[in-house]
Amino acid sequence: MTGSVTAGKPFKAAQVYIRNTDKRILYMVYTNAGQFRARGLFQGNYEVSVTARGLKSDIQRLAIKAGDAPSLRFALTDIPTDIESETDVAQNLEGTASNRVLVTLDAYDNVYPPGRGREIAESTCMMCHGENFLSSQPARAEVWNTRIDRMVGKELHNRPAQSYADGLLGYRSQWARNWSLKDREELVAYLVKNFGPGARPRNVRTVKETPLDETKLGKAMYMEYYIPADAPGQGIHSQEYAGALGFSGRRVIQDVRFDAEGNVYGTDRGAPRRLVKLNPRTGEMKEWLTPHPKNDIHEVLINPADGMVWVPEHTEGGGISYINGFNPKTEKWDVVLAGDPDNVIRNDIKWMQSFAMDSKFNLYIGWIFGGAITKFDPATKKLTVFPMPSTNAIPYGIVSDKNDNMWVADWGGGKILKFDTRQNNWTEYQPLTYPNQTRRLNFDYEGNLWWGIWAAGTSRPGKLAKMNTATGKITEYTIPEQAANPYDVCPDLDGNIWFPDSPTVDRSAMIGKFNTKDQTFTFYPKPQFSADTPKIQVTKDGAIWFAPRGSSRAPAISVLYPDVDKITSFGAFYVNGPPGYPFTTTASSSTASTVPASRAVPTKGQ
Repeated sequence: MTGSVTAGKPFKAAQVYIRNTDKRILYMVYTNAGQFRARGLFQGNYEVSVTARGLKSDIQRLAIKAGDAPSLRFALTDIPTDIESETDVAQNLEGTASNRVLVTLDAYDNVYPPGRGREIAESTCMMCHGENFLSSQPARAEVWNTRIDRMVGKELHNRPAQSYADGLLGYRSQWARNWSLKDREELVAYLVKNFGPGARPRNVRTVKETPLDETKLGKAMYMEYYIPADAPGQGIHSQEYAGALGFSGRRVIQDVRFDAEGNVYGTDRGAPRRLVKLNPRTGEMKEWLTPHPKNDIHEVLINPADGMVWVPEHTEGGGISYINGFNPKTEKWDVVLAGDPDNVIRNDIKWMQSFAMDSKFNLYIGWIFGGAITKFDPATKKLTVFPMPSTNAIPYGIVSDKNDNMWVADWGGGKILKFDTRQNNWTEYQPLTYPNQTRRLNFDYEGNLWWGIWAAGTSRPGKLAKMNTATGKITEYTIPEQAANPYDVCPDLDGNIWFPDSPTVDRSAMIGKFNTKDQTFTFYPKPQFSADTPKIQVTKDGAIWFAPRGSSRAPAISVLYPDVDKITSFGAFYVNGPPGYPFTTTASSSTASTVPASRAVPTKGQ
């Protein structure tokens, strides 16, 4: 499909939404100099529309059959409203009004006047919550004190912790060890003065526009495969799951991974919890309830040897967290095993989150609430729990290197840790930007370790960090975007580092690319303006798969193709096959090519 877009005022990189209503698949492309192009459309009935900042088009409807190459024209008109945000995909496609901004936007120094109180907020609250959390919920002094009580863990002498952030400023966070009573008093006084009774909810206005390259965006295409809606009284609408832990009332795809056949598996955290399988070549989806649908889940990992799909659990209130193994051949959960049978993790809430696999197919699972990792041997079903060296550590991401060492991001300590799986000992590394919030990490094809660091106010922008694991040298790169929150990182074969970035009220959620050769950034606004994304996965062809986790009405499994002319298949294949490492863990499927760990960029003609 090709087309042209015009408007009565200048616009840049308008977003063209192309929705297959039969298959519930969305294509989204950008205009370049008013022209757009999409490829690989399935047959069926379509609704097509265009949006840009302050502009939108009418919806055009058409049917497409094999061999068609329609060319469309759109004229954009002003959106008759004073709102400051864009239209999101669900609202755009349904033809309703755009997002209603419920906060006042203002400059950072006006929202957060300079002073010691702001400095304390930037070095504590904003590192995790961002710059808009505090200002969007004004309250009286008693409420602010209650909120801080939770963060310092005031009630933990009388009740168990309710989350891994409960007590963060009191004893969980190593970087907050200098937090003092005077800090608290000054912070509360600052919050009450600026965000006290009678204050209007405010957010920081985006004054540093995200740089958009129309030439690059004009080559790109997003696809979103919408998750099937549950029938009334079923699934998320069932009263059986109304009181389940975590997300309820909506489907929430968290993590995606590829199997050796090019299918995409995703974890659905909306109660009841499900494992979802997508065949992206047809759009067909299948799903299965987890063994304990009320227990929350997070990540998914696939064994390259037998195709087993592994999903660990999260429980609360003294419940058991299980390691679940799904056999795609029988479509049964063949393994359901307690992750901490000896109760080494002494928490009321037991939450397994991220995990990795070594070359012998052992699983290493991080207890985000428990300060430890578990080694699980699927062959023998043996489990061993290894506590982390920092007290009450919060492992938020784990990845294996080619020597089977496990590297862990400690969200609580703001550090990177290496676990030597032969010696069973730990080494800690402190990033250059410290204190910080570290989460998620990954290796590139040259063996460097990468992770993201969130912004903390205008004084500390978001960054990407790289560590040479042989020397321990760390290099950081500033992301040229206001309030950047890089959640995850993933390399491609050209040496680029890709990362998802969360939205603000007046800035779209993005997928970002960092070119390590010339140290430039490219940003791709996502189809769903306000839906954040956790982890991403990159195919051997350079496609970036993810889930719009924050979507309230259009849960999906999604993919960004940076260059539509390089699409050879909608199948999703890792360079070295599952589990998705930049090095070979075992003999891969014949459908996925392999690249030696020492090769960073494919040779000419490969």
